[in-house]
Amino acid sequence: MLKTRILTALVLATLVVTGLFFFPPVLTALILGAFLVAGAWECSRLLGWTHTGARAIYTFIVAVAAVAVWQWNAAGNVFAPLLLTGLVWWVAAAGFVVAAQRQRLGGGIAVATNPLVGGVVLLPAWSAVVWLVRNDPAMLLVLFLLIWTADAAAYFVGKRWGRRRLALHVSPGKTWEGVAGGLGFGAAVALGASAWMVFSTSAQIGFIVTGLFTIAASVVGDLFVSMLKRHVGLKDTGRILPGHGGVMDRIDGLVAAAPVFAAGLYFWVSRL
Repeated sequence: MLKTRILTALVLATLVVTGLFFFPPVLTALILGAFLVAGAWECSRLLGWTHTGARAIYTFIVAVAAVAVWQWNAAGNVFAPLLLTGLVWWVAAAGFVVAAQRQRLGGGIAVATNPLVGGVVLLPAWSAVVWLVRNDPAMLLVLFLLIWTADAAAYFVGKRWGRRRLALHVSPGKTWEGVAGGLGFGAAVALGASAWMVFSTSAQIGFIVTGLFTIAASVVGDLFVSMLKRHVGLKDTGRILPGHGGVMDRIDGLVAAAPVFAAGLYFWVSRL
């Protein structure tokens, strides 16, 4: 299983890197958009929809909205509002996760599984990604490296040294030691990237802090999707990615991290 997981990750990484540096932005966006559409399909199931027709309509609506975001992002009409929407949502999502861990979520699950949640989860992340594709593909690669490094470090550190459970009633396999390992290795990536990008000292500090918040957000995204999976009785969101499960199993951290990362760059680091 581990070998399959690593092989799938390498194939995906190769596809992403090739797209970022060798394909035109529109083609790169189409490739990334395919993951968005697949994520919307799986998200509809997480929100409790089981009828194939209803799920297809839901996925189509999200896809149309994604095309609109691609168009309007270029004019700067929706980028900042969507980022702020994403930030507010993921703060709320962290509250849902804490409540679920304490087994006090109650009626809050109705809010967490509202049909609008799929759009609030996916579209701010999509807006952040297409902004980076258009303006700085290297930074999008840094975002992916942050998430992939932190995810891998959390997995291996948690396996080796994990003792204290992070959220037993939401995602039993995650540990505080794993999170600490992810933050540590992620901080090293952020430090290296900030030096490579030749930021000023103040911007370097801002970028590293942004990186740490990005990794923390990815943990929230991971836990939130795990919470929804437990609610609907799913182990994985799908089976399209060998060793990983579904697309949402692979991008659960990214959908939360991308708005945080882009917001940090746009509202803070770029002004230092």
